[in-house]
Formats: sequence, C-alpha cells, structure tokens
Amino acid sequence: MSWTRRDRRTLTARHAALTATLAVAATLVLPGMPSAQAATVEAVLDGTVAGVNHGWTAASAAGTVALRRVTDVSGPFPAKTAMEISRAGGSGSWALALAPLRNPVSFFTVGKTYRMQAWVRDSRGSNQSIGILLANGNYAHRPADAAVYGTYTDTSWHLITRTFVATAAAHADTAVYLALPASGAFRFQVTGLTVREHVAAMPAKAAPKPDRVISFAGKAGTAPSASVWNHETGGNGWGNRELQTYTTSTANSYLDGAGRLAITARRQTVKGTDGITRDFTSARLTTQGKVTIKPGSYVESAIIAPVGTGVWPAFWLLGANVKQVGWPAAGELDILEGKGATPTIAHTAMHMSKIGAPDTDLPYGWGDAGGTTDLGVPLDSKAHRYGVYFDKHVVRFYIDRKPTMTFWASDAAASGRTWPFGNEAFIVLNVAMASSAVPARSAAIRTMTIGDISIYQGGTPF
Repeated sequence: MSWTRRDRRTLTARHAALTATLAVAATLVLPGMPSAQAATVEAVLDGTVAGVNHGWTAASAAGTVALRRVTDVSGPFPAKTAMEISRAGGSGSWALALAPLRNPVSFFTVGKTYRMQAWVRDSRGSNQSIGILLANGNYAHRPADAAVYGTYTDTSWHLITRTFVATAAAHADTAVYLALPASGAFRFQVTGLTVREHVAAMPAKAAPKPDRVISFAGKAGTAPSASVWNHETGGNGWGNRELQTYTTSTANSYLDGAGRLAITARRQTVKGTDGITRDFTSARLTTQGKVTIKPGSYVESAIIAPVGTGVWPAFWLLGANVKQVGWPAAGELDILEGKGATPTIAHTAMHMSKIGAPDTDLPYGWGDAGGTTDLGVPLDSKAHRYGVYFDKHVVRFYIDRKPTMTFWASDAAASGRTWPFGNEAFIVLNVAMASSAVPARSAAIRTMTIGDISIYQGGTPF
C-alpha cells in the first residue's frame, strides 16, 4: 500500500546510488596470518583487476562485450586499476560480465550475513542500468536472491552496496554477476568489487509474551473498538485510481464473533460522503493517534487474505509523523500485500524517500530479494502469520515466523534513500479494489480476516 496508494509499478524501478566516501580494500587471509590481522576474508578473486590474469569474462545476446583492464584510475578508493566493460551496440535479451570468486562453496554458509559492493562509473553518463548479484552465467547457483542496481547520468564513480543473508548453498561456478544493458551501446568501469562476510544489525530475542495485544474479541457483527481504530472514508481513488468507497458500515468491517476482525469488499454502488459514486464498498482502518508502535518492536497477526482479480488486501505500518513530514518521508512498511490475480503470492515492501527530495518515493520490495513469497497455496486457504521488526538499523519481514526480506539502513543510505524507521508508526488494515481490469462480474464479496495483533518490544519472540 501507500499513504496515497500510488501505482505499484514504481516498485520495479531501480534508482541511482549516491556517491559515498567509503574505501573498499581487499584484505585477504593468508596462510599463517594471525587472526587479529586477518580482519576480513575476501571472496572476489581480483575485484580491483590488479592482476593481468583476472579471470573476468563477459557475454551478450547482442554481440561481443569487450573487457579491458584500465590503469591510472582515480577515485574515492585506493585502487589504481579497473575493468572497463563495453559493447558497441546491438539488440538482445541479456548481457553480463562475471568476476570469479575464491572457493564459493566453502565461503557461503546458509544463514550468515554478507555484503557485496562495487565502485561503478558510467563513462558515457547514459542512465543505463548496471547491477551486481551472485550467480553463474546461466543466472543459477545463487546463494542469495539479493541484487543492487545503479543508473547514472554523470561520469563520476558511485558505490553500490547490498547486505544480504545467504539462503542457499553456492556452487563452484558461482561468481559475481554484473547485469548489463540487454540492448544498445554501453561503457562501464568497475573496481573495488568485493564480497565479504558482514556483521549486520539483526533483531534481538524478545520475551515470549507480547507487550500488547490488540484484540478483536466481541459480539459478531459489531464494529471494532473505537478506542483503537479509526475509519478512513471516501471514494477518491486513494492515489491509485481504486474502485472502492471506504465506509464506516459494519457491512464492511466487523467482528466475526470468533476473536477476529473481518474487512469485506462488496460489489455495491454507493455515493460516499465525499460525493463520489463507486461500484464497490470496503473499509480502511488505522490506529493513528490511538496506538503507536515504537521502533525496536515486532508486529504480527494471523491473516486470511482474499484473492481474485483486482482484490488488493493489505496489513501495513505508516510513520506516525506522516501529517508533519508527509509521505513517503514518514516511511511505510507493507507487511502483507496481496495481488488477487496471483493468489499464492504474498508481497512485502518498504517506502522511503529520496535523500534531499522528501516527496520522491524510492521503494524497496516486490521485485527485490525476499519481497515476493510464493506460499504454494492461495492466501485465502488458511491463516498465515505476517510480521515485521523495525528499528533505526534494520527492517526484517517474516511469514509464519520465517524471515523473507531484510533491508539495512546502511544500504538505504548508499542507494540514496532516507531511513525513517527509527520513528514510531501506526497500523493500517484495508481491502482495496485495484483499477487493473476488475471484471464486471467480479465476486460480490471478498473478505480479509485478521486475528489478534501482537506487539513485542525489544525484538522478536523466536
């Protein structure tokens, strides 16, 4: 979701990384070196192209990709050499360069945290995309789905960086995969390419009992507690050309008598209090001004989400200072979003603003590592636990208490994003009807069922 519910297609865009003043040095562990001196093990065989036999390779469906070692490089890093990667033109479906890793099978351990970085320069300032990830030449044998991309309209050096958790074993042919423009001419220079184990902030272990539970106990058909929940109303499209009018009616939001809240979207032509007529009704509830979540907390609920073309259920958090600073500057954490036409897929996402441009949204999620989870069964077939932990250092999402997507403040800063998640937030629940081809004979009723919302302070309870 979003405070204004902007078009979700923006989540597929990649944004330029800001120039950082960090130095990348490849410190290797050599036989016999004391552990105190061996601070970091470097996985990339020759990330600064210091040696002539660097082992880099490149290929493209559009023709030859040239590799050229360049010297006398100058930038905000200690290296004096770099790899120039170029192609004269052509049209194709893929292009890549591979930088070999040292012993990838033994280097990566499932569950450990790593960081990959590279200094990148587009010598044409072409605004074309370049990315780094881990894979072999067939985009397989990936120890993690993490990737980071940059696009540049200048010819300066930029640092791109991504912290990630290894989720699978590597293979002997796993390498650093540089994703290049599929078509057209390009000329990039890369140096300081590094992959290392990294000590990153993670949620602490909290007490097994929640500090607060927002309960939905009560008589069936009655409204949720007004001391906790606000109703937002209207049919103004909510920034996404949505097709529903949100109401306060217990036909759209009500207790089910079994300790759960139900939010129901109905095919029902209604003119809202804002004078706008829509063909669907639904509900959008918030705890704004009534219940706020402190940073350093884990929030969780068991939810049965509706599916079907055009249905858009969501459970999310929004920065409590949104009225003061606006959206997306206040920050948004989408714990669960469903897209009805893909009934087995659960989405998570984050919204942050661009550094220096608080009204510009630079989201992360959906198409990014861990942002899309296939549960294997439709979201309405049974309840799943959806949760998120957030603080000033890290945001981590969970489904059924297993981590899905993790993003760190340091990576946000390096990619030009602010980090608003060290502030308080409030809860939002809603079911929207998206503008994307809702058929005239859509099902009359779609319901999201929400169990108790548990709030744990200080970490996660598992």
